[in-house]
Amino acid sequence: VKGFALTYDLRRTSNVSVNANYTLQFADGTGSNSNSQRGLTNRGNLRTLFPLDFDERHRFNLVVDYRIPNNSRAPKILHNLGANLQTTLVSGRPYTATLTPTTFGGAGTEGAINGARKPSTIVLNGQVSKDISFGNGSRMNIYFRVSNILDRRNVRAVYSATGSAEDPGFLQSAIGQQQLAAQATATRPVESYLAAYSWRVLNPGFFTLPRRMFVGAVFSL
Repeated sequence: VKGFALTYDLRRTSNVSVNANYTLQFADGTGSNSNSQRGLTNRGNLRTLFPLDFDERHRFNLVVDYRIPNNSRAPKILHNLGANLQTTLVSGRPYTATLTPTTFGGAGTEGAINGARKPSTIVLNGQVSKDISFGNGSRMNIYFRVSNILDRRNVRAVYSATGSAEDPGFLQSAIGQQQLAAQATATRPVESYLAAYSWRVLNPGFFTLPRRMFVGAVFSL
């Protein structure tokens, strides 16, 4: 693994602090795990380097935090109130493209191993919180947090024949057309087959989680 990292820290100035970092990485090897070369070594041990499954070429993180201190001139109700915004942008990880689409995958390698890339991902998270003091040195922190503010459907996995997370390309292939023709002569309607197939194709594991909201409190007694 070879890489370069650049970090910028702005200490709290006028109630604002900023942390930003960028990482450029090249993760290459002969296998991403212990089974990577299984079935490929009948002609000797392969020594060709290719991008590993976890290779993230570019990663950018930005954290902006705003806090109103207890001694601020702002209205007292705003004292110890803060807002935090976190942004992460990551270039797509590699995968091995295939030539022929199958029912839910692909067959036949196209190009190099891990020679294709998934789409980039962008995640924006935010939180608003406030500290409330009470009793003899006790404190309560109440917060409202939102994950994936933009509600983006970031792609985690794709179908290898199309590079899409929503369509493996099987129905458009010659074999898929034959399957549809066979369904037309069967007892089950083609519409039912297409509906069931689309339910299976849209795999929620291929995408990151949608927008989520959390409300909570943390006590320090």
